[in-house]
Amino acid sequence: MDIRTLSLTALLALLAACGTDSGKKIKAELPPDEIAVFVSTDRQLQKSYEWARKTALSFSHDDGDPVGCWYEAALPRREAFCMRDVSHQSVGAQILGLLPHNKNMFSLFVGNISEEKDWCSYWEINRHNNPVPADYRNDKEFWYNLNANFDVMQACLKMYQWTGDSDYISGENFKYFFDRSVDEYVDRWHLSPEKIMQRKAYMNVPDDFDVSNNFHTCRGLPSYVENMPGISAGIDLVASLYAGFDAYSAISLLNGRQDAAEAAKKQSLKYRDIMESEWWDSEKSCYNTMYFSEGAFKRGEGVPYVLWFEATENPERIRLALADILEGDWNVENISHFPELFYRYGYCDEAYRFLLNLPAMSRSEYPEVAYGFIAGCVCGAMGFSPCYADKTVTTASRLTAPGADSRIKNVRVFDGYMSVRHEGNSHTEISNDTSEDLLWKASFMGDYAGVEAGGRRYPVVKTTDVKGNVSSTAEIRLPANSKLDARALPTGTQALASN
Repeated sequence: MDIRTLSLTALLALLAACGTDSGKKIKAELPPDEIAVFVSTDRQLQKSYEWARKTALSFSHDDGDPVGCWYEAALPRREAFCMRDVSHQSVGAQILGLLPHNKNMFSLFVGNISEEKDWCSYWEINRHNNPVPADYRNDKEFWYNLNANFDVMQACLKMYQWTGDSDYISGENFKYFFDRSVDEYVDRWHLSPEKIMQRKAYMNVPDDFDVSNNFHTCRGLPSYVENMPGISAGIDLVASLYAGFDAYSAISLLNGRQDAAEAAKKQSLKYRDIMESEWWDSEKSCYNTMYFSEGAFKRGEGVPYVLWFEATENPERIRLALADILEGDWNVENISHFPELFYRYGYCDEAYRFLLNLPAMSRSEYPEVAYGFIAGCVCGAMGFSPCYADKTVTTASRLTAPGADSRIKNVRVFDGYMSVRHEGNSHTEISNDTSEDLLWKASFMGDYAGVEAGGRRYPVVKTTDVKGNVSSTAEIRLPANSKLDARALPTGTQALASN
């Protein structure tokens, strides 16, 4: 197959440096059984986490296969990974320490974009380092969902924020993939804001186009919804375009390209405007999800992606979209990420129920379930979020059971590890075992007067989420190789500003 892959020597060098900028070394590699260990007084949650961790790691494969380090991110037993699933499983994999796997798979995706495939990559690659035969016959006959390039782009930005690995934003193949995706790819598939609502359902088709041939009709699906023929665009595609251009703007800014960043930001907002003005059904108070070339909208799957890609900032529409999701019947691929989504917007009880239900769901053997659980627990329930560009880390306990004590130990971050413990909703301990001096955004659900940490009292900024929950957040210096604990101070306590 004509795959543009790295030489073995280059790949080994890439993997050795994975997760760090050039010249940096991981502080101290921990054995796998010590990475991302979750302990909680909530025994049911801990048991479910242990299931997810064990299951996710069982899907990971080191460099014994021709493709190199990889984890399963496709249909079970296909021995492959696809662009959508890797983009959605990558944070869970990062938490578990699978940095070489993420780096290798994203490198293969971005490295295989080509004009011959109309600026698509390979949707799915197997352990033999070949495009999966079920999805690919040749460069004119293959399966591809057009969301994929933009999903990969925003996932690569996330990986940079978790690892500090500059390759994810400025590596040669990554930059080539990003630049082609926002330019030639958008043009070739008529995805610009000016054309997306007029595009045809089937584009760039072979001369012998056969509507009964999936390799023809699915070569450029304008949605992740795959069971609705004749779609011109799905709302998930519009949302992914928003997220892709928004990520490209951030990446451009990080690379010192101010003009490109501003242009991409303007483009991303055009997609948001289209979604909010043309896809919102004001009579039914919901988003339409599918658009056909004859000008008709229909309802079906797709709403979760509006939230996954954070494509709307309208609080009322977010609430209605979440209610829409709660009323729906969803496949396990969608449900895998509901804990993280619902925690993000303050729907903690609903998110917790999704977490506990995931291991027992039908098709829980789908790899996305276990990885989604890991991200939902660590990023959602524990509220853990690092940002390398800003040198910040955020924590927020979202476990609502009174007196719950939960700890995540040795999450892989930057060039080391971090650990977080929440004792109830008013006390958090954090360990920064990296070489980075950080600003800790210690957040607590509730209306507090301030936060006490390291013998000092800090003022808080209070925010209200779409559910109406008030949170109080203090910004606290967290030096490299240090440990701090922070306690929220009840109202009536004087909070002194501290630098």
